[in-house]
Amino acid sequence: MCKAKRDICAGIILTVLLVFTLSGCGSTGESDLNSYSSKSDSNTTTNLETKIIKTIDGDVEIPANPQRIVTQGYLANFLVFGVKPVGAPYWELESPYTIEMSDGITDIGQIDGGSVEKILSLKPDLIVTVGGDEKLNEQYRKIAPTLVIPYGTYHEVHEEMRAFGEILGKEREAEKWLKGFDSKVESAKASIQGLIKEGTTFSLMGPFGKDFYIYGDGVNRGGQAIYQQLGLTPPETVRKDLIDSKINALNISQEKIADYAGDYIFLDISGGAEFDEDSSVWSTLDAVKNKRVFQLNPERFWPYDPIAVEAQVEEIASMLKDYLDKEK
Repeated sequence: MCKAKRDICAGIILTVLLVFTLSGCGSTGESDLNSYSSKSDSNTTTNLETKIIKTIDGDVEIPANPQRIVTQGYLANFLVFGVKPVGAPYWELESPYTIEMSDGITDIGQIDGGSVEKILSLKPDLIVTVGGDEKLNEQYRKIAPTLVIPYGTYHEVHEEMRAFGEILGKEREAEKWLKGFDSKVESAKASIQGLIKEGTTFSLMGPFGKDFYIYGDGVNRGGQAIYQQLGLTPPETVRKDLIDSKINALNISQEKIADYAGDYIFLDISGGAEFDEDSSVWSTLDAVKNKRVFQLNPERFWPYDPIAVEAQVEEIASMLKDYLDKEK
C-alpha cells in the first residue's frame, strides 16, 4: 500500500483509538454483546429467520443467515469463517492478512458521510461497524440492521472469535479455529522457552505523528500477541498504568520513556513520525545500548483481528528466537 494511503489509514485508526481507548473505553467488556436468541420473524411475509443480538445500543434484530454484509473494522472476522462481505473500507481490503481474500469486495472508503451512499448501493442485509459517529450509525440503521461494536470491545482472540461465531451461527467453526490457534501459540512459546531469563521485561512503544505512546496488552501494535498470548513480562509501570488499568495506549512525553522501557523494546514508528533514535533520551536506554530493540512493520502490526494476532504471535517469537540464539 502506498505511503499516503497508509498514513490516512493510520490517522483513521488513531482517531477511533482516541475515542474509544484513551477515553477509558478501550476495553468495554460487553459480555452480553455476544449473546443472542434465535427466532422466526413471523411478522414478515417472507418469514425469514432472524436472531436478536444484545449490544451496547440495546437489542438488534439481524438475519440469522446474512447474505450481504458490509463491515467497517471487522473484515477479517468474517473472512476467517469463510464469509465474504460485499463491502469494507480500503484499509482492511489492503491489509497483508486479508488482501488475498478480498477479491470482489467493494471499497466503501472512509467512515464518513461518503460511505453512506456507497453502502446503500450495495443493498446490505447487515452492517457491522466500529461506530464512532452516532449520526452515521443512525444513517446506517436506516439502510439495514446495524451492529455497532466499538473499537476495543474484544480484548482477546478467544472472546472475539466466539462472538462472531455466534453472530454467524458458526460456533463449531470458531472452536475448531481456536484449537488450531492455541496449538500455534504453544509452539511459538516452546520455540523461545529457556532462552529468556526469568524477570526479563518487554516494552511496546513508539512515536505516532508528533506524540509518543506506550502500548498495553490489547489491540494495539501486537500487544495481545506479546503479552497475552506469548506471556512476555511487561515492566511494572506498563502493568500498573496500562494492563491492570485496562488502557490500551498511553501518551507520554519522551522524557518519561525510560520509566516504561523494558530490557527489550518492540518499537513502532508510524503516522508520519520522525523519530531521532540518536537522541539523548533514547540512546541511553539499556535496551538501545544492548541492541535489544525490534522495529515493527506497521502494516503487519497495526491490524488487531484474530488472523493478524495469530501471525503476530509467530512473528514475535521468531524475532526473539533469532536474536536470543545468537546471544547465547
